[in-house]
Amino acid sequence: MTLGQKDPGPMAWGDRFPEEPGSTKHRWWPWKERSHRRPASVAAPDSGATTHAGEPAEKRARRAGIRRHPLVAVVVGVVWAAVMQVRLFLGGPVGLAGFGENLPCRLGLANFRNPALVGWEHVQPIWTSHAWTGETCPPEFSTALLTQAAGRWLTPLLGYPGALDLRALGVLFALLVGVVCGLLVAVTPGRPLFRAGFASAVGLLYADAGFAGYLVSPYAEPTALVAAGFLVVALLLLWERPTAPRVLATAVPALLLVGARPEYVTFVPVIGFALLWVRGRRVVALMVATWIAGLGVFHTATEARFDDRGAVFETILYDDPTAAADLTSLGLDPELAPAAGLPREHPTWAALADRYHRTAHPSPLRVAGFYATHPWHAVRTVGWGFQGVAGLRPHYLGSYPEGAGKPEGEQEHRVAVYSTIWEVFRKGPLLVLVLWIATAGAGYLVVRRRSLTPSEKTMGRLAAILPLAALAQFAVVVLVHGRVETVRHMAMTSWLTAMCVPVMAAAVALVLTRLRPVPRWQHRH
Repeated sequence: MTLGQKDPGPMAWGDRFPEEPGSTKHRWWPWKERSHRRPASVAAPDSGATTHAGEPAEKRARRAGIRRHPLVAVVVGVVWAAVMQVRLFLGGPVGLAGFGENLPCRLGLANFRNPALVGWEHVQPIWTSHAWTGETCPPEFSTALLTQAAGRWLTPLLGYPGALDLRALGVLFALLVGVVCGLLVAVTPGRPLFRAGFASAVGLLYADAGFAGYLVSPYAEPTALVAAGFLVVALLLLWERPTAPRVLATAVPALLLVGARPEYVTFVPVIGFALLWVRGRRVVALMVATWIAGLGVFHTATEARFDDRGAVFETILYDDPTAAADLTSLGLDPELAPAAGLPREHPTWAALADRYHRTAHPSPLRVAGFYATHPWHAVRTVGWGFQGVAGLRPHYLGSYPEGAGKPEGEQEHRVAVYSTIWEVFRKGPLLVLVLWIATAGAGYLVVRRRSLTPSEKTMGRLAAILPLAALAQFAVVVLVHGRVETVRHMAMTSWLTAMCVPVMAAAVALVLTRLRPVPRWQHRH
């Protein structure tokens, strides 16, 4: 309605929202066609209508959807980079004890700890150069070696001792978390305050006691967690307007994430589905094909290093009254039943080790088939998996270096926002599944909401993808590791689950602020 027109009063739905241009509805009634003719003030989306400033309406709408707010993004990124530095090092450095499957040995490094310590009591940050011989250094590759090589380069520049000091890794990862938060401000839809709030919720996730310790540790998890943050940024940017450079930008963090650990190959089908979502139709068929390809890659990548002893003896046979029959079903010697549920260090297991090594070992697919035919075992193992996600952080790994004046195995709680929320899941681990379903449902509502712009619908797609990724990762960890160090192996699943909290909140906020229905053709572009 222009300034020269008068208000015609209440209008019917068809008058207020005319049909889409080119619609054949009522085409066979000439008087109906004449009554549904679009007013001059409502131009078709494809007609190239211009605004009062002479700019095409389509181009102006596109520009409005990709406003970046660079000043806010830089401020938020710098603030969170500083917050992470303060959080990790003020009052003494903190990290996560352990040796990360001795991963830095691939760089010619070794950690010669105090012989009186086992390794879980304190963080051992200093790694020195060492020439490895024999099979004491596992011959495996991980993209985490790239970040550890960068930490090795930073160690002398920052004045730390040794060839690699894990505190240099903490400085590097803290800066990268700030970059992730700044980029999230640029790609998240909404007003600047909304963007800054969402990015800060993600920054708070990295700063939480459940995940911050990984940033100062030799594990592969910190590389994967930071790469996952960059992948979220890349997907939001890609879904907003798919272009070839944005697809390539998505491939970089995806490769870093998938290559960090063999279990992360489950991200292959999820990322494939996320990339194919922008193609339109036939997504479901392509998604199924990608799942099959991902399953084949997973089987190939994990066959050689699959720890069937932990998956079988410490998980399936744990407190199992039918251990001998289950060993027969798995193709193992039933005479190994006395070792059921025993760790590797137990004397009984040591006596049966030779017999175990002389038998054929089951593959991951055979273990999966066993779970399919023995649902009671599957229910037990899935329950242990949800308990691992609810645990959020390994309770047996210390957070302070030796000499910090802290007891052995002492854990820090400097920032514990998500850890406090996780108390709910510790009391009811199955609520994790409820959170996944609620997040996916909120994402579906956002994607289907006609009144939301394509830029705003990217948050709905992210809300739909996160539970899929968490579920796939959960299933593989349960299959491969069972109840052996479940909390630590569920670190990525726990991070994806925690990401569901701010993403679901943002999706719900978008749905509640866009309740008025609008015709689909007005938001097609």
